[in-house]
Amino acid sequence: MPTQLDTASALALTPGTVSPAPGVGANTETHLSSPFAHEPSQQIRTALQCAARPDYPAWLRHVESAAACTNPIRLHGHLATVDAGTGEILAHRHTSTLPDGVIYKACGNRRHTVCPACATTYQHDAYHLVRAGLVGGKTIPDSVRTHPAVFATLTAPSFGLVHTRDVRRCACRDKTRCTCRPTPCHARRDAPTCPHGTPLACWQRHAVGDEQLGRPLCADCYDHAHHVVWNHQAGELWRRTKQHAERHLNRLARQRGLPKIRLSHGKAAEYQARGAVHFHVLLRLDGIDPDMPDAIIAPPDGITADDVIAAVTLAVTTIVYTTDPHPTRPDGWRIAWGDQHEIRSITLSASGDALDDQAVAAYLAKYSTKGTEATGHASRRLTPDTIDLYANPHGAHPERLIAAAWTLGQAPEWAGLRRWAHMLGFGGHFLTKARRYSITFGSIRAQRAAYRRTQALNDGHPRPEGHPETAPFQRQADLDTKTEETTLIIGFLAYAGTGWHSTGDQLLANTAAAQARERTRAGREELAHHAWEQSSSTPLAA
Repeated sequence: MPTQLDTASALALTPGTVSPAPGVGANTETHLSSPFAHEPSQQIRTALQCAARPDYPAWLRHVESAAACTNPIRLHGHLATVDAGTGEILAHRHTSTLPDGVIYKACGNRRHTVCPACATTYQHDAYHLVRAGLVGGKTIPDSVRTHPAVFATLTAPSFGLVHTRDVRRCACRDKTRCTCRPTPCHARRDAPTCPHGTPLACWQRHAVGDEQLGRPLCADCYDHAHHVVWNHQAGELWRRTKQHAERHLNRLARQRGLPKIRLSHGKAAEYQARGAVHFHVLLRLDGIDPDMPDAIIAPPDGITADDVIAAVTLAVTTIVYTTDPHPTRPDGWRIAWGDQHEIRSITLSASGDALDDQAVAAYLAKYSTKGTEATGHASRRLTPDTIDLYANPHGAHPERLIAAAWTLGQAPEWAGLRRWAHMLGFGGHFLTKARRYSITFGSIRAQRAAYRRTQALNDGHPRPEGHPETAPFQRQADLDTKTEETTLIIGFLAYAGTGWHSTGDQLLANTAAAQARERTRAGREELAHHAWEQSSSTPLAA
């Protein structure tokens, strides 16, 4: 017979008396406020206390939508269930009846340094958005597979000598962890000095991640004002470049007796270590139907990817303009692309010098979640109260760039430089596209919302035998056309705070989200392995 351990107290019911039987009488025992009070870590202790509560499963389901978020938004207020057909309020409740008394919403930040989970979601959405414009799907016709497409990398000009890492032939698959031997930074035999007495030579072979990379050899010689103005004008420079390339292609089409064409693009911006933005651009050639100008149709056969490369190259090397005058620079600044640029064609399967569509989509999506971290600076929008914390005209390179943007932004016509001083003057979005290139982020998020609503319906309709009843997944457009058969939940919510109530709650929520992601990954691998086994077992034709 197995021995049963008695875990009750053997102390007497009252002090000074004898306990009538072992295992009874816990009244005289020292009371512990929590069974986890002896846990030394406050974070783990609060997590264990939360997990031990009877409502823990309900709390976990409640925070599921924001479980992986680093800083979720807490909302409180009223929730009303409304009949979409009549407008009648069917039910009403306050968030105080919910776990923690609030609703958690993921912050949705796109930057990995701020919230890795939300940035990963944004990156996945960006990948599908970009790739749909290359191979079709998600309301984009599959015929785009046959459209000529090119991938261009456009950089900023030089504003002064900076420390660089130049690898002539890199054989590493992951360029961020390159171990190839670079050439000396700025090797010169004469070793000249600038007017400030700083040597304009560097014989170091900088490693990946070296703090000197991107820093000027002489900070006083570097043109920080021109740098931030170029960042500020980069969007306009790209607009003119695309317009010039498109006009050149249409002139070429007229010469060949072909109808009009247009270029549709997806573009990601990336900060170099020196703080200048450069663009990674995907350009797809489309035809134009006069009767349906918004339709995506195939371009005429007489225009090839080589023609697109030649047109973009011509535009990049010829487009130059001067900005409006500034009180400190009456002649304005010259805005043009740098000498370093690369333009290559894209195919559905990489061959030769062509790029693969998946690699291009992943490349743009990766840079859509980055910001100024590569320069060593990261902050929110600056104000007169916080500018002194980040700007210094005699400080480090990023501090001088911020100071230049803030100082130049004093002029009313250049106020945008102050608004975007924390972004070193660049005020554009990090992932943009032409209107007809692909779907939108809004449509992808609507699909996700529809999928989650379907999950909620499945969880709320059990079968008589106790199994969940499966509801078909409906896309957003289908749901919008069935408003008479659905109900709406309208929230009258207000901001209650940011972040989790405790580090223990964050630990539990993030751990549950990580486990869910791991289960999803394992399921996908199992499905892929099963499909491979099925294909391998299929007998080949004789």
